[in-house]
Amino acid sequence: MLKTQVTEEMKQEMLKHGGFTQDKIAEHYDELSSHYEEIYLTAGYHDPLKCAELCKEIIGDNAPNAQVFDMGCGTGLVGQYLKERGFLHVVGVDASAGMIEKARTKESYEELHELFLGRPDTFPKEFHNRFDAITAAGILAEGHLDNNVFDEMLVALKDKGYAIFATRTMYLEQYSYGQKIKELEEQGKWQKVKEITFDRYDQLEEAVGRFSKVEIKGYIYQKI
Repeated sequence: MLKTQVTEEMKQEMLKHGGFTQDKIAEHYDELSSHYEEIYLTAGYHDPLKCAELCKEIIGDNAPNAQVFDMGCGTGLVGQYLKERGFLHVVGVDASAGMIEKARTKESYEELHELFLGRPDTFPKEFHNRFDAITAAGILAEGHLDNNVFDEMLVALKDKGYAIFATRTMYLEQYSYGQKIKELEEQGKWQKVKEITFDRYDQLEEAVGRFSKVEIKGYIYQKI
């Protein structure tokens, strides 16, 4: 597969995509929203497509009726891919108003809400026990969300619903995501249905800032 040559202008944009901190995450993404898709898709950001594919695989022919919650929807890539696969009832949430406005233009979401995730105690009641599936393609990342977001997934899912998410393999240990996932499994909260491995940022000839080829794990977990 041919690698992508990055222009100097794009390199400068890519170098802005770093230094994430939870307290400034919304402002950071508001600033990046205008170039987000061009940068990430050029580099080889496959996570949204992989999550949508896993969602279709597990939901199957019930896609038109399924209620899906896209956590950290960003510019709406997951929603777009879900719509292409027959999903009609997708609710997206994101901390960035700028990202949400980009997502709105795709007309793939039934609802869009500005929401800072990772706060189970104040997680909106309207989302409790509501969804057949959850997608989370980009929130398990550096400076983004801690383990509390897994508790929110379980709160939002119906019984037997599916959580579909992706993260860098290294983050499973670095941010204790793997430990939390396993704890919930041991507590009988959910069970693993499927695990996949793929590479992110595999379309670049050279590393640019935080953009370098990296291994990703994708998962489907079913709420018990």
